[in-house]
Amino acid sequence: MQLKFRNKQFKIMQVADTQEGKNVSPDTLNLLNAAIEKEQPDLVVYSGDQIWNIASFKGDKKLVREVLFKLTEPAHSRNIPFTICFGNHDRQVGVSNEEQFEIYKTIPCFVGESAEGIDGAGNHVLEIADDEEIRFLLYCIDSQTSLKIGYDHVHENQIEWYRKTRDEYKEKCGKYIPSIVIQHIPVPEVIELLKEVKKGTKGAVQGFRNHAGKWYVLDKTKVNKEGFMKESPADPMENGGQFDAMAEKGDVKGIYFGHDHINSFNGKVREIDLGYTQGAGFHVYGPGLDRGVRMINLNTDGTFETYDRRYIDLVGNKVKEKFLFNLYRFMPTNGYEAFQKGIKILAVPAVIAVIILIIKFLK
Repeated sequence: MQLKFRNKQFKIMQVADTQEGKNVSPDTLNLLNAAIEKEQPDLVVYSGDQIWNIASFKGDKKLVREVLFKLTEPAHSRNIPFTICFGNHDRQVGVSNEEQFEIYKTIPCFVGESAEGIDGAGNHVLEIADDEEIRFLLYCIDSQTSLKIGYDHVHENQIEWYRKTRDEYKEKCGKYIPSIVIQHIPVPEVIELLKEVKKGTKGAVQGFRNHAGKWYVLDKTKVNKEGFMKESPADPMENGGQFDAMAEKGDVKGIYFGHDHINSFNGKVREIDLGYTQGAGFHVYGPGLDRGVRMINLNTDGTFETYDRRYIDLVGNKVKEKFLFNLYRFMPTNGYEAFQKGIKILAVPAVIAVIILIIKFLK
């Protein structure tokens, strides 16, 4: 599929982690509508975990389409092309990703064809051209799903598909084409944008799984000054070599992901810009009024810029669903955090009981 530059620029809006059930949040839609009105993107990419919760959908394909239609309406109602990649939760509605991709294809303005013969669903590449010359490629990749413990990684045959596609365009165009990659789960190399610090350091987040026992803050010398990190990266349990493959020829300029809803920052690792996009959904945990979207603005000379747009700046400080908004502000980000919070909550009455016993003893 080929898309076109407009006035020497092509604007991509990444929307991460809407994670909606059968009733789409009006605040999520307000954010998306306001962001699109402000930025006027040429393409919107929903980067995984668009929907989830088997209790909401129960495998009902008609309901899945209704919700996906409503979620993507901010784009297609304005005749703006949109595409998707899948996250670890999409399939948890009782309808497979492959079936969902076919549903997306029935919605107006959807672009992209799922590559055949490789793992995952919805892997595809889009050409972005100016005067018939391909200036950029956009790869949308299925970053796979959950394992029994932690998360999977992009598989070897997907990486080989990327290499084959990259080299075919090089042969066709006489040079490697600058490329952007959007997927759901981060590459492990994102950890290189962080700095390990001592427990108790202001603003530090506690690592888990691969990073258990460690504490991190953003390395301010490497990331954008407006960036924030409020949870540890939930990256793959194993490094499958995706980043190394994409760093081989210098064609990939940026890799952008979501997955960890309350992180938004970007910075370069070995000449590739890696970027978290915060969650956009209001029916799941998120960074309060800093929920937002990411803009990736491409230029015909091969350069680009990226930044986020936040609800607080686009819509303001009021929400329609106040109770849910406040509820999700305190929602644990993962099972590990839930366990830790549970221990703290249970510890309170235990401490009170000990104090009462001590007082009685002293009397």
